Amino acid sequence: MGIKMYKVMIFIDGTWLYRTLPRLAEQSGKGEFKIDYGVLPQVVARELAERLGVDPSGIDVVRNHIFASLPTNYDHLDEGLITRQNEFYKLLREDYHYDTELFNIDFRGRRVRQADRDPADSFQPREKCVDIALASKMLYQAAMPFGMDIAAAVLGDRDFTPVLQTVRQLGKRVLLVSVRSSCAQELADPEDRERVKDYDTLWMDDHIEELELRYEPQWLECQSPEHEGERRFQTTYRPRRGEPVYCDACRAAYAQRRVTSVVTSTYEDDDQIDYGPQAGLPVIGETLEGVVEFKKEDKGYGFVTTDDGMSFFFHLSDLEGLDFETLEEGREVVFEVKTLPVGGKAGAARDVRALEYEDEEEPLEG
Repeated sequence: MGIKMYKVMIFIDGTWLYRTLPRLAEQSGKGEFKIDYGVLPQVVARELAERLGVDPSGIDVVRNHIFASLPTNYDHLDEGLITRQNEFYKLLREDYHYDTELFNIDFRGRRVRQADRDPADSFQPREKCVDIALASKMLYQAAMPFGMDIAAAVLGDRDFTPVLQTVRQLGKRVLLVSVRSSCAQELADPEDRERVKDYDTLWMDDHIEELELRYEPQWLECQSPEHEGERRFQTTYRPRRGEPVYCDACRAAYAQRRVTSVVTSTYEDDDQIDYGPQAGLPVIGETLEGVVEFKKEDKGYGFVTTDDGMSFFFHLSDLEGLDFETLEEGREVVFEVKTLPVGGKAGAARDVRALEYEDEEEPLEG
């Protein structure tokens, strides 16, 4: 007699889960917390097997669904932020095989983060369709004769009470996966008076260490044809399937060649251009102040923007006294101009370091 297989589908309220991250970070004692979405289904399967009293091999997670929103019509200063969000959902789809359903939120030209907006601006973005989409998908799968046996619902809002009740009425079982400080009482109730679940709640709080995305160093081989010396190097970067891997030195050399080629191709036949201050440009070697506008964490580079809107590329090897992993967007820095911004392309910076303010003397009273 073969092992009975339980088919499980995971349904994630991505907006709710994103809002819980600061609380998980607080519990873990860290400044931020990122979930390992490759590990999450494994934890669900193992914990569900324990609740059912079966071998983990009898749990088949057949589908992972995540429902979330994506800003649109936002301030151009948030372009980097939205790019990272798009890359995150692409990663979920292509590397972890999640089914992602995203719904636009119109920010009407405003900054995405409330902290970046004018305090006097009462605008509140309105998310639509996420809850309804999750509920609709869960009901559809519950109504399919052979779609799933168990729905693992990663959520915490009380609005989902009716859909969880209906899924159970359709003969399917429900495992609630939530966070204690972000779960509605109706769902968290250990007596389950609302009849929304079939098992004890799987609290993510109890599995923080396992669910945390960790960037442990690993050895990879640089695939650049121009690499010199030993090709193996250590990095915390996790390349995607089929993605070529390059060491920091080769990436920096490539980025510099791109900047140099733009300068050369744009101005090689024009000897009349004056790069002096009268042209509104700094000079190479000049020290400028700016703000880290964008940081590409997994690639090891970023951009600094000055007050007058000029943008400069920097690589992690260009940092002086700063740690790339902890460098935050919005950090004020000083740097030296390595190459000039031309043709709509960013320039390049070197010796990027923290901007330090000298203490101002307070005026004497009296």
